[in-house]
Amino acid sequence: MKFYIETFGCTANFGNSQEASVALQENGHTPSSLEEAEAVIVNTCAVTEKTERKIMQRLRLLQGDRLVVAGCLSAALPGIVGEISCRERLGTLNKEAAVRIAGLFFHHDPGNSTGNLAGESLAPKPIIAPCSGPPADLCGIINIAEGCNGGCSYCIVRRARGRLVSKSPQDIIDETRKLLESGVAEIQLAAQDTASYGHDCHLCLPELLEELCGLPGDFMLRVGMMNPDTLRPHLAETIEVMHSPKVYRFLHIPLQSGSNRILKSMGRRYSAQDFAEMAAELKSALPDLSLNTDVIVGFPGEATEDFQETLDLIRSVRPDKVNITKFSSRPITPAARLYDMPDRIKKDRSRELTRLWLEIAAENNRHSVGKTLRALVTERGRNGTMKARAANYLGIVVHGNPALGSSIRVKITASNSYYLSGWAESF
Repeated sequence: MKFYIETFGCTANFGNSQEASVALQENGHTPSSLEEAEAVIVNTCAVTEKTERKIMQRLRLLQGDRLVVAGCLSAALPGIVGEISCRERLGTLNKEAAVRIAGLFFHHDPGNSTGNLAGESLAPKPIIAPCSGPPADLCGIINIAEGCNGGCSYCIVRRARGRLVSKSPQDIIDETRKLLESGVAEIQLAAQDTASYGHDCHLCLPELLEELCGLPGDFMLRVGMMNPDTLRPHLAETIEVMHSPKVYRFLHIPLQSGSNRILKSMGRRYSAQDFAEMAAELKSALPDLSLNTDVIVGFPGEATEDFQETLDLIRSVRPDKVNITKFSSRPITPAARLYDMPDRIKKDRSRELTRLWLEIAAENNRHSVGKTLRALVTERGRNGTMKARAANYLGIVVHGNPALGSSIRVKITASNSYYLSGWAESF
């Protein structure tokens, strides 16, 4: 059969879709366009109500005998998805779900193909996915774990994905080798919380990174989102391994709030001071570190003083990017029982925080203008440009037509809040 996969949500979701595509191709099926597909798999996300509405609108448009609804929305809120006419509804697209899909299209017991799909030929045609979304050039994704052992009061994802289950180091190494053999230059290690990798089996993320850095080849590793409380026990080892030339000096560590009172209500297992101290230690040891964070504005009970503490902490830490989410009540979570403040307050706070981080990011990026940076060319840009990543994962729009996958030196000539621009000096 011809199949098409459409993915919403995080990098881990794109990694799940990659595994599903591999399983289908292993069973003789062929990826195609949406128009030609005999099976349309939509890998859903349930993180916010806004995302849910967007996905439900898309599912209604696609509903019919060829539709397969999969992912977090299907697993966490099956009743909502139940109104959609489709071929099958699956939970999160882990390897087992991918096998089920392959078995579904072959009309045989999917359990019989598990051993074959877990073998050496797991990833002959990996999906090549870009750093932030749909499939593109030389970036590949490996999910190193599924699930989460956190207890955030607002989060529905744990209901969908369950508790932490780490992938074995050997499986990750094998997947990395296959991606490198396919021509991938950037490998993204994804999970709901990468710093918790191995906590269920007496392993840890820095050990895994050391093993991956020992693989031959010219490639870069990007480590995905990690929570402060799970990073803290391995902070020194993480700093040490990030000095490797094969690891981007980039970390995504969610803050969520600068107020300890709100962090406690959120079920977060760290204080604002813990976050600030870790950020300071990281930046001291890795001066060119690019630090991204997340903030939820308008969490129930967030007073003006709480929001001001968040603004103050962002001013102090000066992250390169802040992903801002207005609190969204999700069903069957403890936070859903709390009073949800008016949306206009959330919007006002979101705008104020956005203005602040854009100012900080613009100033941070201006420091690179006039410098020559080493970068890896990972994507094709617009109007004849190429996209590259500096050693700290800052995005660079490159003029001069360097080759895709090449390591280059870029003279930075301009910047804004989002990226740098420059000319390739050597390639």
